[in-house]
Amino acid sequence: MTERPTMKFQGFGMDANGRSIWREVEIPMKQVTPLHAVSARQEGTYWGFSLNQPGEPLGGGPNEMHLTNSPRIVWPMSGHLENTVENGEVRRYGPGQGNYVTGPALHHASFARSREPVITLSLTFPGTVDYEFKV
Repeated sequence: MTERPTMKFQGFGMDANGRSIWREVEIPMKQVTPLHAVSARQEGTYWGFSLNQPGEPLGGGPNEMHLTNSPRIVWPMSGHLENTVENGEVRRYGPGQGNYVTGPALHHASFARSREPVITLSLTFPGTVDYEFKV
């Protein structure tokens, strides 16, 4: 039997104590040609762009943590984004590196280490916790 290809994203998850941690999320793909795979059609509630100038969020400061209250994938298109989860682990990623966000995962998003404005594309899925990707 042929193994189904998957696309892997870094993402937020929750530990046994309900704190946000990093995990890996796999999206099932269908092989179309030897060099091309696509996912099944997914349900999105909306998508949008965000423009953030380098620096900390004005009202939050360097230690604020917030929720998205919905599952989404965020792709930086320019600049660098740095996220901290509740266990203290920090990951930095740049253009084309998607990050899966789950609704209840507290996190701190920083644009301070980017030398240019951070433009992101976000695809938000239905629900408030996790999204089950279609096969």
